[in-house]
Amino acid sequence: MKLTILGSGVLIPVAKRGNSGYFLQTGGQNILLDGGSGTIRRMADFGLDYRSIDTICYTHMHPDHCFDLVPLLFAWKHDSHVETPRSLHIISPKGFTNYYSALMNIYGDWVLGDHVSVNVKEVEREKVVLGDLSVTTARTEHTDHSVTYRFQEKENSLFYSGDTDSCDELVESGKGAHTVILECSFPDDQKREGHLTPVECGEIARAMGCRRVVLTHFYPEVLKCDIRSSVATHFDGEILLASDGMKLEI
Repeated sequence: MKLTILGSGVLIPVAKRGNSGYFLQTGGQNILLDGGSGTIRRMADFGLDYRSIDTICYTHMHPDHCFDLVPLLFAWKHDSHVETPRSLHIISPKGFTNYYSALMNIYGDWVLGDHVSVNVKEVEREKVVLGDLSVTTARTEHTDHSVTYRFQEKENSLFYSGDTDSCDELVESGKGAHTVILECSFPDDQKREGHLTPVECGEIARAMGCRRVVLTHFYPEVLKCDIRSSVATHFDGEILLASDGMKLEI
């Protein structure tokens, strides 16, 4: 399993940090995790082929996590190098079907080619099998329908929190994963509901018992802090601060 960080920031513009987006490559799957504005272009920046995406896993429908769906479909319609016919499998929280229908009511003929089929599967707490990869979803506390994703391929495991606050289900669904991607939005003294701080990330990583935690989704304020030291007060495993273009083996 290979992971590339496409965007480690938020909608507030910060140099070299794009909106949330992660590209997971396994033996037989090429999965985009979330994908805010600019994500598809960042794939080109990092030498990745956006045409290879076969599945998108959305954690929730906030714009910094899903706005590049329309640009992706537009590119597939107008790029002569896209293999046809082809399909896109979207795994998403409850409510995404209505969101997608609204987008297509606005942009449909402009972005959706006849050679592309889009299949949406709404999830809450369940397991989806993609070839040799199992994808387990769980609920978390951010929006009314936010979900987390756990990817397992043989002995390799990756957990992605999306945007979240601290909660028991978050910890339980990530327990024992090798690598955990956690949002780390605000400094410890500026806690906001629905998001995590560095100390909370350290506590969660320790409770999960993971080997490595990758912190991401940085608002400008938290980047001024010593994030690593705060996390390390509670977690003694590997601590990585995500940066756009970072590549990891899982």
